[in-house]
Amino acid sequence: DGFGCGFGDGFGDGFGFGDVIGRADHAVMNAWAVLAGVVALAAGVASARADVLAAIVPSGDDVRRSIAVGPSGQVWEPDGTGTWTRRAEGGVAADVRGAALAGNALVVGGKSVPLYRKESAGWIAMRLGERGRTTVGTGPRASIAIGKTIFVWNGATWKRVGRTLGNVGALWAASETKVVVATDTGVARYAAGGFTVVTGAPEVAAFGTGGPAPWATTTDGAAYEVTTRRVHRPTVAGEPMMVELVAVSAGTTWALGRTTTGIGLGRFHKGAWTEAIPPPIADDDAALAMAADASGALLVATRGGALHVLPDGGSWTAGTRAEALPAATPGPGPARGR
Repeated sequence: DGFGCGFGDGFGDGFGFGDVIGRADHAVMNAWAVLAGVVALAAGVASARADVLAAIVPSGDDVRRSIAVGPSGQVWEPDGTGTWTRRAEGGVAADVRGAALAGNALVVGGKSVPLYRKESAGWIAMRLGERGRTTVGTGPRASIAIGKTIFVWNGATWKRVGRTLGNVGALWAASETKVVVATDTGVARYAAGGFTVVTGAPEVAAFGTGGPAPWATTTDGAAYEVTTRRVHRPTVAGEPMMVELVAVSAGTTWALGRTTTGIGLGRFHKGAWTEAIPPPIADDDAALAMAADASGALLVATRGGALHVLPDGGSWTAGTRAEALPAATPGPGPARGR
């Protein structure tokens, strides 16, 4: 997007100035205008998007230890008490769509290869020998789809577990053998060395975070329990809620969505849904991701950059995001490959 707009603006300015100084300098000034337009736009986009969020990496032990990630690889690290701090600029040449922890390494992906892995020296391009569109999984075990090929982190390396029949739109994994995918041919589960279609499954929009069992949101606004193949339609004040996000921890599933009157939050525990007070999301913002932990706490991150925390039995509190960036110094560009 940045290059498309930058070149358009650059050519417009270049031709206008070229008419004034004459045809001889037209090409030179046009080239300078293109460069100036791209640089200015890139700086503007980086500044405008510095505080928004693109993904979170949930912590099943404590949602306050989840990692927040920005669209260019900005990372807000948690202190475990409700403050997230950014200590470095971004550095990936992709719009981040998903993030996961493979061991101690943070991995992010855009819409296609390469993926990127964060190391002490910065981001590096991570290649797994496949080309195509990428999807980062949302389950308790790190997983990645590249095209139709599925990789799951086995604790030491990325293991190629198999190929799906359709193009992957969403992915969830709890182990190398407990994997669920949503493709353009339907929902499929990994079994006996391959993927088997889940008969009668609804059209899945996205899988929820956490485990131990996979849940998903459907394209028509329901919560789908994959293991039991049960479709749930929680209500708020008697009105059906259009579910947008699902988060799971042991024994409890949370569903966040919207009704005609605003945001709704439901809690599924011991076989029944109950209503809960939703997070105070601003009218001009929208929920991005949600995570639950074993203590019963809940985290909701918004696209605008807010982090809302609900302790078990408590009230919503606002997380704090802080900046501790080092002084600017000359250095390498975006992520490098190796």
